[in-house]
Amino acid sequence: MANVYSDIYWTDEFDITIADLDRIAAHIRETAQAHDLTTLARRVVRGRLRFGPETSAPARPAWAEDPSVRLWNPAAEWKEGDQVIVAVGFPKSRRRTLHKPFVGEVIGVKRGNVEVRIDTLGESRTYSTLAKDEYELSKWRQFVEDLVAARRDTKDVETQVEYVILEHGERVVSQLLDALRADERFVCLAGHWFLRELAVSPTEEQLTTLAWAMVSLEEPQSTAELVPRVEPPLAESDPGLFGLYLAMRDRPDLFENADPGQRPRWVLAGQPPGSCIPQYAAYDPETYEILCLPGKSAPPETVKRLWNLGLLKAVL
Repeated sequence: MANVYSDIYWTDEFDITIADLDRIAAHIRETAQAHDLTTLARRVVRGRLRFGPETSAPARPAWAEDPSVRLWNPAAEWKEGDQVIVAVGFPKSRRRTLHKPFVGEVIGVKRGNVEVRIDTLGESRTYSTLAKDEYELSKWRQFVEDLVAARRDTKDVETQVEYVILEHGERVVSQLLDALRADERFVCLAGHWFLRELAVSPTEEQLTTLAWAMVSLEEPQSTAELVPRVEPPLAESDPGLFGLYLAMRDRPDLFENADPGQRPRWVLAGQPPGSCIPQYAAYDPETYEILCLPGKSAPPETVKRLWNLGLLKAVL
C-alpha cells in the first residue's frame, strides 16, 4: 500500500470506509451539531495524513466512475444542485489574496455566472463561465496548478489537507458524498449533514401551530426560517431543526417544498388542521353564502372551504 503522502495513494488506493462513516457519526453525536461537506472531507483527509491508510472495508462495494463533486472549471456545464470544489479568495494584504478550497453547491446559473453556496462560510460566491477561449482557460489552469504547487511539499498538516482536496478532491469528496447519501444514518439539509437518530420530532401540536403561522406568509420559507414560528418552541439547535425538516418532509398533505433538492423552501400544501376564529367575514363568491363572521369560530369544514376558495388568509 502506498504512503498517504504519495499521489498514488489518493489516485489509486483511497476509499471512504465504513470506519470513516462510523467516526463521522461519532463526531456528530459528540458535538450534537450538523457539519458541512468541506468540514467532513477535511476531517477524513486529516485523519489519513496523521494516522496512515485505512484498512477497514470500503463503505460501498463500487464507486461511480463519474465524480459527483467536480473541481470548478469555467468551461464546464453547470446546473443547480451540482457539487463543486472552488478556491475561495481571502484578502491577506493589499497585494496578496490567499485562496483556500471549499466544497459548495451550485444554487443559480444565469447570464454567464454560476452562484455557489459555500456552507462552511455561510455565504455564496459567483464565478464566471465566460472564459471559453484557450487563452482564458490556460490562465485558469495555470492558476489551479500554482495553488497546487504551493502546497505540494509543505509540512503543515492543514496545508497538506488543502493540497489533497485541490489535487484529488474529485475522488475523495465524491466518495464521501456518495457514501453519506447511501448511509441511512445520515440526513442532509441545506448542505449540512446530521444523524437521523438525533433529530427530535415535533409534536402534532407544534406542526399545527406552524401550519397556521404559515397561512400569512407571502413567500416560501426555508426550514430554518420557520423554526421561530413553531409553538411551543422546538428542541434547540440542530436536533430541533432536522426534526422539523424530517417531519415536514413526511407530511406532503400539509407542507410542500417549493424548490427542488436538499435546500427546501416550504409553502402550505393544504388547509391547517382544526378550526379558527376569523377577524373578518367572508362569503362564497358564487353562492353568496356567508362562510364566517368576525369573532365566531369557523369549524374545520369551513376552514377547508375558505382554503379552497383562497379566502383563508384574508379572514385571519
